[in-house]
Amino acid sequence: MQRPMSDTLPGGRRGTCLAALLVVAAALGACAGPEAVRPSAERAPTAERAERLARGGDHAGSARQWEQLASASTADAQSNALSQAAREWLRVPSIADATRVAAALGAVAGIEPRSPAGTTRALATAEVTLAAGQADRALAALRALGDQPPAGSEAEVMALRGRAYLAAGRALEGVRALSARERALPASQAADNQRLLWESLRAAAARGANLSVPRGTDVISAGWLELARVATQGRRNPYAQRTQLAEWHSRYPQHPANGPIVDAMQTEVMPQLRFPAQVALLLPLSGRLGDAGESLRDGFLAAYYQQDAASRPLVKLYDTATDAAGAYRRAVADGAGFIVGPLGKENASAVKAIADGSVPTLVLNFLPDGETTPARFYQYALAPEDEARQVAERLLAEGRRTGVALLPAGEWGARVLAAFEATFTAGGGTLVTTRTFAPSTTDFSEPLVQILGFEDSQRRERALAAVIGTPLQFTPRRRDDLQFVFFGGQPVQGRLVRPQLKFHYAGDLPLYSTSDVFEPNAAANQDLEGIIFVDVPWMIADDPAIAELRGAVGQLWPANARRRSRLFAMGFDAWRLIGELATAQGPLTEPVAGMTGRLTVDAAGRVHRGLDWAVIGSDGQSRPLPPPNPEL
Repeated sequence: MQRPMSDTLPGGRRGTCLAALLVVAAALGACAGPEAVRPSAERAPTAERAERLARGGDHAGSARQWEQLASASTADAQSNALSQAAREWLRVPSIADATRVAAALGAVAGIEPRSPAGTTRALATAEVTLAAGQADRALAALRALGDQPPAGSEAEVMALRGRAYLAAGRALEGVRALSARERALPASQAADNQRLLWESLRAAAARGANLSVPRGTDVISAGWLELARVATQGRRNPYAQRTQLAEWHSRYPQHPANGPIVDAMQTEVMPQLRFPAQVALLLPLSGRLGDAGESLRDGFLAAYYQQDAASRPLVKLYDTATDAAGAYRRAVADGAGFIVGPLGKENASAVKAIADGSVPTLVLNFLPDGETTPARFYQYALAPEDEARQVAERLLAEGRRTGVALLPAGEWGARVLAAFEATFTAGGGTLVTTRTFAPSTTDFSEPLVQILGFEDSQRRERALAAVIGTPLQFTPRRRDDLQFVFFGGQPVQGRLVRPQLKFHYAGDLPLYSTSDVFEPNAAANQDLEGIIFVDVPWMIADDPAIAELRGAVGQLWPANARRRSRLFAMGFDAWRLIGELATAQGPLTEPVAGMTGRLTVDAAGRVHRGLDWAVIGSDGQSRPLPPPNPEL
């Protein structure tokens, strides 16, 4: 508790300062009237004053009042006061202060879990940890209340439980919890609960939650999950939104989402997309990068032809195989209202040097970090560094903070390792050691022995054998503090590393990788069982919008796998980004659900991709994984 000011002054100055303060107070009272001077008892912290501050919008002041009240209270009163303080800090909002108070709240002893004070504490703790992005901790706090919440708390418990399940990526459980809450509410509150359910479910879907409908799911929960899939598909491929909604309605004509929620979905996506009258696509359609250019072109045009013919702009293609800067000048002179391309770092730099911001431009690569760019100049790339950073983030979220890395020698491996290590160590992780291998390597024994720490074990064996003068029966032991292996390489290398890890007594170590390890061909993924990797949704998502488009592409080009590649998906998303960026006035912070990930654009014009996760099964097929959650 804060001490009176006079207590903080040297003894000789107390009387003088107190007299001065009284003079000032009297002067203020004479000027402001009797309401300006209140008895000191009213300035002491009280619950009534804390509530009055909250009603007036001063949530920080209210939180401080509650904290002061907690310092001189019984255990139950202290717990209640800290619970109120934590919630007021959330309304400021100040997650850091709320978390600080929640920690103090958890330390209050002598509180029965299902008592009124225990219920209040559990609810406040769940609310704070959920706001801090720790959904599993929120669920753990709510578990203390049991399956049947104490009387009077049912609605709040079920709301928090449903939100926490959805934030944790457990969509079906979240939907069921919030649906159960609706059945316990008066009819007048049903619409509000449906909005809460829908907003929380859509947010979970945007983060990559699994929206699959297990066999036997009740019709209401199935309808919510399928509607969320339609919404995700609509954001990913808005041109098919109306048809998909009509199909959903035909399957769920009596679903509670019919009405305002579905009506809003009919109009909320398409009006956001604004295309100029003419678009230029600059790609290498011949030469060394011709195949890549054709894949991008095909994806771009696939998205273009899905748009209603009446609203399609004119698209002009320019071959940049020999002169990207010249192609850019021609596109501007021809009246392009938006330019996509060129492909490649050098070509992107050449265009940046002549772009003046008059025409929005989306180049298909990243320029060096920190390089100044013109206005309305955007950069989009399928950079492996993005994947490495997200692998590091998942490991940290899962609590795996000690591991090793094995990557190919050369520029690609160095870039991937640098991105991974920077993110991992910044989050508190320790990369014990790293080793590289030549792309032609078939025997990984030497680098594996080094990164797994067998050398120390072998040295101890040799020293002991020398002392006793006879060979030993010896099984080498790897380091026991390793929690993962981060691997970068192609499927052919992964097929060698995975069984060799098992041979070296490390088959239990989780193996994480970038998308390079996976191909959509089960035969190419033999011996890769258990590898966890990050990739674009186009390659691994079970989203019907993607599956439908993949099927259509396969029918159009059955013998040409490159047209089903990640570059095809990039071309598709490049078209979608035109509609988002053509009239953008700043960064795009709301994720766009694309074929190459959940896309955002920062203030420097760089497109960032939130990717999907999968694990390779024994049959060589990928299995979707939920997004990472913070460790318990």
